[in-house]
Amino acid sequence: MKKAASYALAAVVAISAVVGVQGLTAQTASAQDPHAVSFSGITAAAGVNVRSGPGTNYSTVATKPGNVTVQFAGIEYGTIVPDVFLGKPDPRWYYYYENGVKRYIASAVINGLPPVSKLRPKDRAVAWAIDAQGRTDYNWYCQMFVENAYGTTGQYASAIAASNSLNTGGSLSSAPIGSLVFFAPAADNGYYGHVGIYIGQNTMINAKSTVVADNIATSSYFSSRYTGWGYPPSSWPGHN
Repeated sequence: MKKAASYALAAVVAISAVVGVQGLTAQTASAQDPHAVSFSGITAAAGVNVRSGPGTNYSTVATKPGNVTVQFAGIEYGTIVPDVFLGKPDPRWYYYYENGVKRYIASAVINGLPPVSKLRPKDRAVAWAIDAQGRTDYNWYCQMFVENAYGTTGQYASAIAASNSLNTGGSLSSAPIGSLVFFAPAADNGYYGHVGIYIGQNTMINAKSTVVADNIATSSYFSSRYTGWGYPPSSWPGHN
């Protein structure tokens, strides 16, 4: 959960929304998976940019001062931005309407979250995974991590077991937000394979010794072992 904080870098990040994910290269973002949900949030102390679309590649159409409340109408996914409160990479963008036109602010510069009960399973899973970054208690239990993000546990014994059941073999460019991305079994992962939750821009959140966001395309380890993505089972409700 986001908490108010005052960091020396907050002013720079809030205004410019610089991407800072490990190994992430800047890519054009496009609107993905809009979901209508009413909630409010408070802008970061430094003030925030309002954009015409859900990404730093979209034009800035306005700015809002710090510490003001904004009433939002929904969320979409776009450019991954480091959260100024907690420093965690976040692909979510919040939108509201102004004279019938959608306006967007990065979740990363808003203190406030949509009500979990109003979100789709994928939104709940992604939100929980974002918040889980930095945790060390999963320690390479990657399948347990993705299942916990989706509000379940013990459904598959390992990532390779899940892959055998769910993997579509699709290219990374076709992977939807919230899908499970799979990697081949090998000696260094005990032949259990590996799995993460896709958050766009070639990036997944996954459990290694620490829960982190990794760019699959720029990692020789992950890019050489990527085998495809799969939808989580429809019965998985998302973490509450």
